[in-house]
Amino acid sequence: MRDRIFYPLAFALAGAFVFMALQPYAERLPSGAVSGGGRNAEDVTISGIELNRFVVGEIGGVTMDIVTPSRGGEPVLKIDRQATAVYEDPRLGPHLVLAEDLEYAMESRPIEVIVEARASGEFPASRMEINYFSKVEGESGWQGFELTPDFQTHTLTFFTPKRGADMGYDYLGIRPAAPDKHREMEVRSVRIRAAGEKDTPPDTPGTDLLR
Repeated sequence: MRDRIFYPLAFALAGAFVFMALQPYAERLPSGAVSGGGRNAEDVTISGIELNRFVVGEIGGVTMDIVTPSRGGEPVLKIDRQATAVYEDPRLGPHLVLAEDLEYAMESRPIEVIVEARASGEFPASRMEINYFSKVEGESGWQGFELTPDFQTHTLTFFTPKRGADMGYDYLGIRPAAPDKHREMEVRSVRIRAAGEKDTPPDTPGTDLLR
């Protein structure tokens, strides 16, 4: 084959392989920090494929998967935690990162974190824990909620602190309580909403639990 035919053909084939590898028309799963993104930043719901925004963390002993229920419907987030995965900072385990616009929308006010979850798997968790983290001195701490085999909503209310001089991120950690071996749970949706007007936060950011 002459060079004037071979080289253009080789370049065309190489370009085609690169184009196929990049899959420009393939559906890309959402990832990264949760943002208002054109919706109301004071009332944001994360569900379906957007649950892919959860970050597994660096603690080890925790796995996450986006699965589709056997009976069909929207994908859910499955979390499996080993009893050896012990940590306090929610950024070390499964968590959502909340972008600057949400941090600003939620600061210095009562908020609600509404999690729709259930126990699942071979070793179903009887409890889950939620922690809303604004900064080291401004977090809800791990608060526990009872799980059942059916999806139910659980609400954490928290009076967030005033943000510092620099805008940053807030974090929301969710995990199954694992007293031994390992425990599994599924999350179908997470809703974060402002539950009151902005005001001066209490000296100690407050929490209240609603079942």
